[in-house]
Amino acid sequence: MRRGRPRPGVLAGVATVALLALTACGSDTDGHASAGDGEDTLRMSVDENAFRAEPDIAGVTSMSLDARFDKVEDSDRARVLAPGVDLRITGVARLDTLDVDVYADLGGNAPSVNDEGEPIEEVYPAEGQAFFAVEYSSDDPQWEPRGDIPDSVASVVINGNDVAEVFSTADGTMQRGTIVASLPADSAPDAAVLEVETAGKFQSLSLLNGKRVNSDVEHIYDVVDRRVEIGKAEEFEETFTGWAGGTERIAGSVVDAFATPWLDRGNGGDGWAGPGKTYLSVEVDWVDISGADDDESTVHLELDNGKTVQPDNDPSSLVNAFDDNAVFQIPATTQHVTVVVTPRVKVGAGSGAKVHKWDPVKAELTIAK
Repeated sequence: MRRGRPRPGVLAGVATVALLALTACGSDTDGHASAGDGEDTLRMSVDENAFRAEPDIAGVTSMSLDARFDKVEDSDRARVLAPGVDLRITGVARLDTLDVDVYADLGGNAPSVNDEGEPIEEVYPAEGQAFFAVEYSSDDPQWEPRGDIPDSVASVVINGNDVAEVFSTADGTMQRGTIVASLPADSAPDAAVLEVETAGKFQSLSLLNGKRVNSDVEHIYDVVDRRVEIGKAEEFEETFTGWAGGTERIAGSVVDAFATPWLDRGNGGDGWAGPGKTYLSVEVDWVDISGADDDESTVHLELDNGKTVQPDNDPSSLVNAFDDNAVFQIPATTQHVTVVVTPRVKVGAGSGAKVHKWDPVKAELTIAK
């Protein structure tokens, strides 16, 4: 369930002592104070007639900002991943003031002139607060299988309150933008976040330092970007006498596989893999069997620890035991598995039906970075 959302552009308070340490002390040459200057510098520099912003205002702006952004170092801890989402906070800046047009773009209301009748061009933060600008980007990580992706929604969340929607993958997977917020300077990094919800699971990046501070599916970062390599894959081919008396052929082998933390039901999964697990989707190239004969061939996995894993789905159709990929859930740390296909055909119906069985066919898979 989505959290209740106040009107767009207004935060419900909080955020950012950690961000104050993100940038260097002192002020830069164009007059913008760096994060280390502190509230005292702002207090001394603001004229009593200056216009101050409403407290806790925030939102997304497409307007240009006169700001020097400090780059957030790229790392696995500074990203949120989901189907269609590879979200990163790329830069953070502290601003002494906002252009009045930017302030209006965030939903703030400012008079055209101050108490002395002078035009208002700049807006100062509310008492005890500072303006922060956060640049973000997101792209499709291209998880297999390519195709439909679930709707993920990214929102600004302050102290657990869902404040404003930033973007949705329903509008596309390439997302770029800038969040501007006026925040108190006394909060922990997880107090102000950019949060992504995908199928009821939440993950978030701190607006203060760009690092991942929460993930309901933290185990997925052990399996993303891992490839599946097929080592020795046995091929199978035999003939048998069919129900009509003619010679029928049964044949096939394992030809492909991929690992992914997410699969929708149309591809044999059920959304996110279980805690500490990943999906392994295995493609078996298998011949069609005449509708008068039943292909009862099965597939399972053998793990290195000797455990057997059965598929979560039924990959068969009326004429092919492996018309769809067979999908398994395995421990996220798994590196080697053996796929075991057991060929079996039943000819005819009833208690007198002839059953043909053959030795299992195996394929060795390696799951690696």
